[in-house]
Amino acid sequence: MRWKWRRQYASNAKGAQEAADRVFLPIAIGQALAAAETLFIREEFEDDGYLRGTSAQQYPQGTLRHRIGRVLDHPRTPRVLAGVTLAASAGLALARGNRKAQIAAAAVIGTCNRLSEIRTPYGRDGADQMTAVITQYRALTGLIPDQRLSDDLFLRAVNLQAGLSYAVSGISKAFGSSWVQGDALLEVLQTEAYGRGPAAAILRKYPRLCRALTVGTVVWETSFPLIYLLPREQASYALHAVKAFHVGVATAMELPRFVWGFFGSHGAVGYVLDTRGAPRTFEKAVFGIAGGAVLTSALIAREKRRIAEQRRLGPKGAARLRHGDGDVEYRVDRPAEGTPSRGVIVLECGLGQSFESWEWVAESLAEHHTVIRYHRSGYGLTTSRAANGDLLAAVLDEVGAEGRIVVATHSIGSLSAASYLGEGPFAGRVDKLIVVDGTDPVLLDEDRTDRRRLGRFLQAQVYTLVAALTGIYEWAPNAVERQAGYTPDVQYSHVQFVFSPRNIVNSVREYRRIRTEGAVDRLGAVDSVLVVASDEYAEQQAVLAEKLGAKFEVVRGSAHRSIIGYRAHAEQVEGAIRRFMDAY
Repeated sequence: MRWKWRRQYASNAKGAQEAADRVFLPIAIGQALAAAETLFIREEFEDDGYLRGTSAQQYPQGTLRHRIGRVLDHPRTPRVLAGVTLAASAGLALARGNRKAQIAAAAVIGTCNRLSEIRTPYGRDGADQMTAVITQYRALTGLIPDQRLSDDLFLRAVNLQAGLSYAVSGISKAFGSSWVQGDALLEVLQTEAYGRGPAAAILRKYPRLCRALTVGTVVWETSFPLIYLLPREQASYALHAVKAFHVGVATAMELPRFVWGFFGSHGAVGYVLDTRGAPRTFEKAVFGIAGGAVLTSALIAREKRRIAEQRRLGPKGAARLRHGDGDVEYRVDRPAEGTPSRGVIVLECGLGQSFESWEWVAESLAEHHTVIRYHRSGYGLTTSRAANGDLLAAVLDEVGAEGRIVVATHSIGSLSAASYLGEGPFAGRVDKLIVVDGTDPVLLDEDRTDRRRLGRFLQAQVYTLVAALTGIYEWAPNAVERQAGYTPDVQYSHVQFVFSPRNIVNSVREYRRIRTEGAVDRLGAVDSVLVVASDEYAEQQAVLAEKLGAKFEVVRGSAHRSIIGYRAHAEQVEGAIRRFMDAY
């Protein structure tokens, strides 16, 4: 089996070495220019320059890594590395047809670039990253004894990296409002760093052209993989067009080194286009493994969400009440038996959040109060399309909650409360209101009418939806888990709720439809109001508190979700609520 695998990879077409030459000539030119530029600058690498070394500070003093870092951080080190890179680049340019020399030169260039990156981990662009990938791939595949297999694997790996780089870049831009709306290029050309050149000045005079180029970039990058379906001649024209794009970017932004890494990768793309009739075991293996991993991840995430939903339906889960055309999901926490309840507190959830998000606060408040949480229409197991006030009124009737109530809200939950305060069954019934990092209706209106802000919100929701459908959130860090620290069962339920595709879509619907008219007046009309702000939005919340004529407190060190998601922060929120209720 092993020899069969090797024979499949070794069956590459004849021009592998010629293709490698086409890959490395642009790389050699780009690296020579970069090295020459480094040799001519000095002050930037000094200890007070913006390209000063930063590697040593990552390690404790006295350790071997710290001593090595001190050597790397020395102002002369970049020039030494540049000198070695310049020599290796010259060798690489002269090594056409010499495979061993190319591998050695690529290994030297890759090592120098990696050391430079460790010393100063910023100041690089996509072309630099592509160059690093190419040189590292060549060094690694050079360890394979079979020359034909080694060269074929190297070129196909670089081709795959190039195709993915373009496609992923295009897809990510498609999620960016400034790209989709055509504003990105103009925004870049208006910056001090990239807008000083004559080409940039000319482009700024033609905003429609800039918008067309911006949207066109998204389209061609996303559709780059289609190049492999074109006839060879048309595919060559497409590659020339991509080269022209890179030249245009380099000219407009005055980035002379921007083109070379990408030009080098095109040599590998051409090789794959020329060998389309050969077996493609490498590509099939890569995409098969990637597809299998994504499918497995998606199925695991889907099963976890199903388990979380089954828990909600179980005997220890939330209660459900039939109301109108569907159900409303709710939960009631009461004081221990024998302890009288001092009153009823309703907790309104934030946008797309489960009522478990209030767990720490509810747990403490329930020692002396009856605490009610529910899911608004479309969230969780709530299928009723009734208004929020009607859902809550039905729950209050079901649990026998009479008389005055206290309402505490988080985020957009403040606008949910505003929709029913002072109306119908809640007229004169709510005498205390606590707004925790509440949504300012004026700011929400501005966000919903500004296409860029709305675009950023929709971009974030689409990303969350993709993460939910593919299960990426199970393996990659996400803001939901970073800003929440509940007990394991509660954390599990909350995370699965937030990443439920149905809840994500519903959160977009709620964001677009929730009413803001008169919200400030209705919230401010409550007898006693307290605004509790996260440190993240303290200034914004101070303005909201002034509008509502409310008392104001800040939970230092907290963020928008962690203010009720971390126990230490939630205890401060609960303490603020208790003090507020006792004082008024």
